[in-house]
Amino acid sequence: MVYGGKPSRGCRTCRARRIKCDEGKPTCMQCAKSKRECAGYRNEFEIIHRDQTKSTVRRMNKALNQSRSTPSTSTATAVAIISTPPKEPPPSQLPSPRPSPTRQQTPNPTPTLTVPLAQRATCYFASNFLYVPLGQIPHGFMDYLVPLIDGEPPDSALRSAFNACAIAALGNREKANSLNLANVSLREHTLALAKTHAALGNPMTSSSDATLAAVLLLGLYESITAIKDSRMLAWRSHVDGAIQIVKLRGREQMRSTKTGTLLFQAVRHQVIGRALTSGMPPPLGADWWVDGIGDGHLLPSTMHRFALRVSELRAEASALLASITRTVEDIELMHQLAHRVRFLDQEIASWLLALPPNLRFKTLCWLSPKAVGLSPRRPYSELEVFPGRVDMYPDFVTASIWNTARTVRLVLASLNIRMVAWLSAPADYRTTAEYATSKAICEGNIADVLASVPYHLGWHTKKEGLFDNDTDRSGFACGYEDTIKALPAWFLIWALTCVKNHDMATDDQRVWVKGRLRFIADYVGLKYANIVNDLELRFPSMFIRHDGTMPSSDPLKAAMDKGLAVPVSAMLSSTSSPRTPESMGSEGQYTSP
Repeated sequence: MVYGGKPSRGCRTCRARRIKCDEGKPTCMQCAKSKRECAGYRNEFEIIHRDQTKSTVRRMNKALNQSRSTPSTSTATAVAIISTPPKEPPPSQLPSPRPSPTRQQTPNPTPTLTVPLAQRATCYFASNFLYVPLGQIPHGFMDYLVPLIDGEPPDSALRSAFNACAIAALGNREKANSLNLANVSLREHTLALAKTHAALGNPMTSSSDATLAAVLLLGLYESITAIKDSRMLAWRSHVDGAIQIVKLRGREQMRSTKTGTLLFQAVRHQVIGRALTSGMPPPLGADWWVDGIGDGHLLPSTMHRFALRVSELRAEASALLASITRTVEDIELMHQLAHRVRFLDQEIASWLLALPPNLRFKTLCWLSPKAVGLSPRRPYSELEVFPGRVDMYPDFVTASIWNTARTVRLVLASLNIRMVAWLSAPADYRTTAEYATSKAICEGNIADVLASVPYHLGWHTKKEGLFDNDTDRSGFACGYEDTIKALPAWFLIWALTCVKNHDMATDDQRVWVKGRLRFIADYVGLKYANIVNDLELRFPSMFIRHDGTMPSSDPLKAAMDKGLAVPVSAMLSSTSSPRTPESMGSEGQYTSP
């Protein structure tokens, strides 16, 4: 590892301003004099293992490029955030560098820097998935892994699960030729499954933090490596296993420690994904996952509460639509449920509008089709940016929360359209004011998701001057700060899938989204994106057709055949105005930003 000088122990504010800090506590004098908010200090772990600055990394890579025989494909440095490196494969399986002409001509060549596979994989995973909170906003993701793995023996289930994920992610990204990393990760995955099964059968370890973390990592492994639909069934089984561990321990015991609370939040995040993708209500009920946890003031937890309520409401509506008849009582039940759907959507929209400025996105720029490179030779599927708005967020977790809000609003609006179709049948639901309002909500949220994609995939880091570095309040445990990261791409998959499968997405938007999902699968290395990309679904129209309330191609003729409409000649002789969405604007329309 290249020595980058003595690491700074100054406060985060002074380091961001690149000035000397007097390291006063709790607030340094530099911040006090300039009347700035002191963002606090890094802990010793972060100081020791945090990757070098960009300039140091560039210098190191320049030196390596001059001395290495093959191009570098490792992460920024060989920094390992885990104190004991994972078990190495046999030396016969490790790649050996090829001799270069330069080295052959040099009598005393400079020794090349070789990085063990375990360290490369560990650093790659840390620099792509471990998101640690910085500053005043405690947004992190999987940061519970650092203290847990550091306290586990090398042969533990957690170590093997971590190794499997890290090596699989590295292999998908690097495409190593001399070493089959897929086989190495599969071997570690097999070991992790066996060790986790043994840990679950041991009363001393069955519900420990380390076992729960191992189960969550096994689920992540399926997202990284999934090439068949059946692998997602394995992901669901891992989520169900994590739920059982949390249920066994209980909420009170889970929140008794910081690590336990972080693990509970991680499982809750998976529960939401499980519920929204399956259409089933959350196990144990939405309230069980949010009430009395003590994290309701946090941004992710508030969004989790909304998402769990949405999944419950959708499951309730689906059950009602499957069993309902057109009695007066059932019609009233449907009206009440539709009102609850619209009210919940308004509640989410109002919450988003009330967020403080430091948790909102800002627009970087507007780009024309020509500016993004659209041409006959470069279709939408190959563009980094969809023509239109490009947004920037304070951090990746905040961005994912905004997109979660948008996707659940898409679910709610689609559910409302489905219920309007049932209430309007056999008339065409697309002539109602409720449909027009829901359609506008869907189109707006789809546009917002598309505007967030460039930020998630690192486009903004290549456009210096368009964004302010000081807005970044979180960071990865190590590695480059200006490369495409796996975690935000992973966050994007569900949002892009919802957009791709939605009726309100345009053909151009759908082609572009499919291109971005393919990029996430092939370049970022999250193979789950290919599975969802191949799914050809449309909602809410497929659900409406399943309910038997889809209007025919000629809705007027269908209504006339059932005696529910007068002939066209009678309509033409009538002095009344035709019924249009504009004339129905005040009938049951609900507002939403």
